[in-house]
Amino acid sequence: MVRDILADLEGVVRWGGDDSKPDESLFYIDIASGDESLTRVANKVRTWNYTPGMGPGVVVDPLLPKRRLAAKRVAAQQT
Repeated sequence: MVRDILADLEGVVRWGGDDSKPDESLFYIDIASGDESLTRVANKVRTWNYTPGMGPGVVVDPLLPKRRLAAKRVAAQQT
């Protein structure tokens, strides 16, 4: 489930569980200062608050092939 959420965040956020010394409670921004993807993803998350059927409380199936593939891509990028 964590990787599915990270895939939605397009690799902008990294999970500490993937670090060489894992810290599963840690999430942090994993892009360089000034990277335009931060603004894009922040705007994406903001729209979830105002778009019916998106954001917190929406049931998403993380086992859908498309979502699993996206999660695997982010994991490969960040590990």
